[in-house]
Amino acid sequence: MRHTRLLAAAATLTLAACSTPAPTPPPSRPAPPQALSPIHQNLAPHETLWHIRAGLNVAALSCAQKVGPGIVTDYNAFLKAKQALLAEAYEQLSADYRAKGGNWQRALDADMTKLYNHFASPTAQAAFCEAAAAELKRAIAASPEGDWAAVLQRLDTPFTGPPQLAAPSAPPAARSLLAMPEPAAQSIPAGWRIQLGAFTGKAAAEAAWTNVKGRSAELGSLQPHFEPVPGKPLVRLQVKGVESREQAIQLCAHAAAAGFDCMPVKGV
Repeated sequence: MRHTRLLAAAATLTLAACSTPAPTPPPSRPAPPQALSPIHQNLAPHETLWHIRAGLNVAALSCAQKVGPGIVTDYNAFLKAKQALLAEAYEQLSADYRAKGGNWQRALDADMTKLYNHFASPTAQAAFCEAAAAELKRAIAASPEGDWAAVLQRLDTPFTGPPQLAAPSAPPAARSLLAMPEPAAQSIPAGWRIQLGAFTGKAAAEAAWTNVKGRSAELGSLQPHFEPVPGKPLVRLQVKGVESREQAIQLCAHAAAAGFDCMPVKGV
C-alpha cells in the first residue's frame, strides 16, 4: 500500500513538472491621445496658449445658459491670473505673422475668425461648454509652465468625436396638452455689448478705441461706448448693438486679432 502511494505521488509531481504555466497577460497600455482637430495641429507653445484663450472666450460668450453665468466670472479670473502670460503669447504670435510680411494684421484677423468659428461649432456645444467650464477652473490655478497642450486637447475633444445628436422630440400625440412649451434657443439679445477692456481714464479708453479701429475695420465701423467704473479711476471700452451670439463671436475674434480681451456685457 505504501509503495502504491509513493507511485501516485511521483506521478503527480511528474505531471506538475510537465504542465505549462499560464502566460502572463501583457501590461495594459493607456489609449493613445485622440488626434487634435487640424486647426490645432503643429502649434508652438504660445500658439497653443492663444488657442486655449480663444476657446475659453467663446465659452464665456455662449455657454452661460448651459453651465451657468459663473463661466463669465471664471473667464475674467483667468484673464487676470494669466495676464502677463497671455500678453507674451500675443506678442510672439504677432511677431510670427509680422515675419510673414504683407498685411499680417488682416491675416491674423482671418485666422482668429476661423479659430473662433471652430469653437462655436453647434454640433459640439453641449460637451464643449462642460469641458470649458472644467478647464477654466484648472487654467486659473495652473502655473505658467503647466501642461497647456493637455488643456487644449481636452477642450478640443468634443470636436474630434462623432457629432452630437439632439434628443428626438416626442411625437405630437404623446405630448400633454397641459405641458409648457419648450423655450426657444436664445441668442445674445439686442442691447448687449462686447467689452474690450477697462482703462485708466477716458483718454486711455479712447486711445484704445483708436488702436482697435486701426487694426480691425469690422470693429471700427461700430459704435463705441465708454462707461466709467463706479468708485474706480477706470473706464470700460465697449461696443454697442450686438444682436446675436454669432455676431458676438465674430466681433471677439476681431478683438483677439487686435490683442484685446472680449466679454459679453448686458446693456441697459
